Amino acid sequence: MPKIDLFSIPPELVLGKEHKSRISEVDEQRQRIEVEEILARLCYQPGVVLADEVGMGKTFVALAVSYCMASQSRSRPVIIMVPPHLIDKWAQDFKTFCSLYVVNKVPIDRDLGTSKDLRAPNAVRYGSARHSVEFLKLLDDPPKERCHLIFLGQGAMSRTQTDKWVRLALIREAIIRHGRRAGSRLNKVKGQIHRFIAELLHAKGEQRASIKEDRLWQDLLNHDPGVWKDIYNQSLRSQESALNDDPVPKAIDKALRKVDLKSLADALEGMPIKARGDSARLSERITRVRDEFKTLERELWKQLLTESSWYSPLLVMDEAHHLKNPTTHLARQLQSPEGENDLRTGDGAMAGAFDRMLFLTATPFQLGHHELVRVLERFGDVRWDSSSLGQKDDFLARLAELKVKLTESQRNSIALHKCWIKLSEDERPADNAETWWQEIVRLNKVTCRQKALIDTFQAAIHCKLQAEEKLKPWLIRHNKEQYWPGTKIARRRRFEGNAIYDSTTSNTGLEVPAEQILPFFLAARSAANPTSDVLAEALSSSYEAFRFTSKSASSDREDFDDDEATIDLTSSSTYLSSFDSTFQNLGGDVHPKIAATVDKAIGLWEAGEKVLIFTFYRQTCAALSTFISREIRKRIRTLIKRRFAGAHRSVEDVDIDQIVDSIQNRYFDNKLAPGREALNRELRGIINNRTAELIRAGVSDEDRELLVDVMRRFLRVSTTLARCFPIHHHDRLEPVHAVRIMLDAEDRSNFSWRNKFEIFLDFVINHPDERTDYLSTLQNINLSAGDLIDSEDISETPVNTLPNVQIIRGTTKRETRARRMRAFNTPFFPDILICTQVMGEGVDLQRYCRYVIHHDLSWNPSTIEQRTGRVDRIGSKAELRNHNIDIFLPFISGAADERQYRVMSAREQWFRIVMGQDKVANLIPCDSEIDGSNLPKEFTDRLNFDLALSKQVNS
Repeated sequence: MPKIDLFSIPPELVLGKEHKSRISEVDEQRQRIEVEEILARLCYQPGVVLADEVGMGKTFVALAVSYCMASQSRSRPVIIMVPPHLIDKWAQDFKTFCSLYVVNKVPIDRDLGTSKDLRAPNAVRYGSARHSVEFLKLLDDPPKERCHLIFLGQGAMSRTQTDKWVRLALIREAIIRHGRRAGSRLNKVKGQIHRFIAELLHAKGEQRASIKEDRLWQDLLNHDPGVWKDIYNQSLRSQESALNDDPVPKAIDKALRKVDLKSLADALEGMPIKARGDSARLSERITRVRDEFKTLERELWKQLLTESSWYSPLLVMDEAHHLKNPTTHLARQLQSPEGENDLRTGDGAMAGAFDRMLFLTATPFQLGHHELVRVLERFGDVRWDSSSLGQKDDFLARLAELKVKLTESQRNSIALHKCWIKLSEDERPADNAETWWQEIVRLNKVTCRQKALIDTFQAAIHCKLQAEEKLKPWLIRHNKEQYWPGTKIARRRRFEGNAIYDSTTSNTGLEVPAEQILPFFLAARSAANPTSDVLAEALSSSYEAFRFTSKSASSDREDFDDDEATIDLTSSSTYLSSFDSTFQNLGGDVHPKIAATVDKAIGLWEAGEKVLIFTFYRQTCAALSTFISREIRKRIRTLIKRRFAGAHRSVEDVDIDQIVDSIQNRYFDNKLAPGREALNRELRGIINNRTAELIRAGVSDEDRELLVDVMRRFLRVSTTLARCFPIHHHDRLEPVHAVRIMLDAEDRSNFSWRNKFEIFLDFVINHPDERTDYLSTLQNINLSAGDLIDSEDISETPVNTLPNVQIIRGTTKRETRARRMRAFNTPFFPDILICTQVMGEGVDLQRYCRYVIHHDLSWNPSTIEQRTGRVDRIGSKAELRNHNIDIFLPFISGAADERQYRVMSAREQWFRIVMGQDKVANLIPCDSEIDGSNLPKEFTDRLNFDLALSKQVNS
């Protein structure tokens, strides 16, 4: 048999060879180059870090590398470890990746595929595990059905085996082992234990699902766990809840036979053998057994690790910067435990299990240089093969040398910062920093401090180049270009402070109206610690967030840790009571930043654009949703009146509703009306132009008709009609002309509804794996109402927001969150999505949106960058026609968030020079004096690490 090369690219992987729509050829070729380079490096080194900037497609590169190694590894799965909330996204991305770039292969979900599906020669099997037991079950599968890829939740291996089936197996083994003695109480308990097992195991659902009810447990205890799946499934009232795998993994079954179960047997002996009797006594006995489970599960885990013999060719670790601390649960999983005394659940669970590692992170330089080296040290936890990797001591020596060079580079970068801040106001650039820098470098007559700055800059470049050379083998990073390829169109534009209203203004904040100055003054006076002013930050967000924070003495921010949730307001009580009386006269919608965000969002909505808004505060999230919905209701009437006035016609408020009702009836509701027939012809024409492609993609007649229905339903609502229907000529135009005017109405980006529907059809055709979920989401959108905002959110009576406006907070259910993200990535509702930080990372929202409003700022610029990255991604709306991505960062003049903005802006410049966000935060603390001048661009250009690849795709 020929030797299999795990580090080669199989011919069916066409990434970078066959161009796909909506993904630029430049991006596809870059990804191919990265795949080739990563595989080449993994031939002779234990790991690589892929650290491309956010939104550049690291997921697809990682999936391509994973596919190459998994498809050729002889039944050894690649493990892709990701944050638990991103498992579904990674699995979906894998299906999309296969449909685009893997020829004649079909991705099969292990939980959904039949044995025949899984064994098919063209099957690429994958599975998901959020718990260690689920992971072990996937490893149990026979080789021809075993997953090629497993998406494993980070933390899964750190959780104890709190699995009902494992606990049932422990009970069975304890009874078998210690109940053999004739006349023993445990033997008698065995005959009655089935009555209590559902409660013992928190498994009443399984009992109710079985026609055997509590006798199910008795039947299972009498048989080996290897046949439990069949026994359980045969007893079910409905096969909807049938098990699709053995409930107890073989590894656990084997390990539990070697665990001392005497203490569990003793606890089980205390269980009743007659009538239940006293409920309190029964509860006490059940609690004792459950406590024994917890102790045993720790011992069982140790036994599992002792006997573990599984291996994987590759570990892909997403968000790998979390490995910076070797004492965390995540890092300890990869390390061999030093001793049993301090062994915690999950320690060493994956030590020596992987041949190679691929780490992903978008923020490698947010780590301190020591932290970055500690991340790289985890590569030493692979299953070390000296024949291909060399001696491990050499690997450690290379990292030690890298650490020295990074330290020298860091020291010089910090020295550069010190030289910069020592410059007097006269010695700094007055206006253009680039011109100033060129002049002082060229001139002989410079001050001593300017000369020191020049010398330190040159030294910093020298040290940076040395460190860069040592870092290059381990880390690959590409940054986004400033302009769209082949153009001088800026990829991004930033509008800060008052520029959210007036783009000609710069570096000035939103003014607080005179009648609102008192609350901000009182909040500032109440601050116990000006550098950590929770109340002032909440007030800068919204009056609702401030009121909640002050009354509950707890933060409303979703990014706060639990230990930061309670706030000491004892020093603020006098000011808060004064504020309460002032607040009564202030409506939440007059808050200066709320008013600015609402105004900008409404203006963009009116222009046909989608808008993404970020806030830290749940109360602000709800308030924005409410106020934007109210303003849209008002704006509908204003728009209609304006259009009538432009046609030199008048219309009264009382007539507007009648006109809208008439249009809805003639063009949408009355199936026999000429307007409805004209609309149907145009919408079906959009579909019919793509019929052949739709049929080839497997889109059924029913789904094609559903697409027409969705488009028609969306166009029917008053918020769409007011913006794009020729409502001012509703009684003068032929239906066919009115319909075409509506469909050809363009948004600010020059996309008409017709264009948007056609682009959505491209998605439906090219993403068959996501089609069903998207169509189901659109079919079930409620076009008459949005969220019900409770009184606790906005201190008013509950109000239904418009469906145009949706919110996603930490409390939003996972299924609801997924539906809203999908809907936002279509031409349909919602138009405005308001999110807390829960949506700040790892999600795609770019297909129809190029506007982001950061309503609440952050001290850390990487937080803003991560949020912006939700729309600045491959396949974005902005990329299609080289439009700007517009980013708004409003802040209130003189308020807490102006300081936050100034500090964040200063840190943003130095983050590109000094490694480590903590180090930069120390150099520029929250209470530092900010000089307001910008660094010369040459500083960041020449002191940024250049770790990009530059070669052609291999043919």
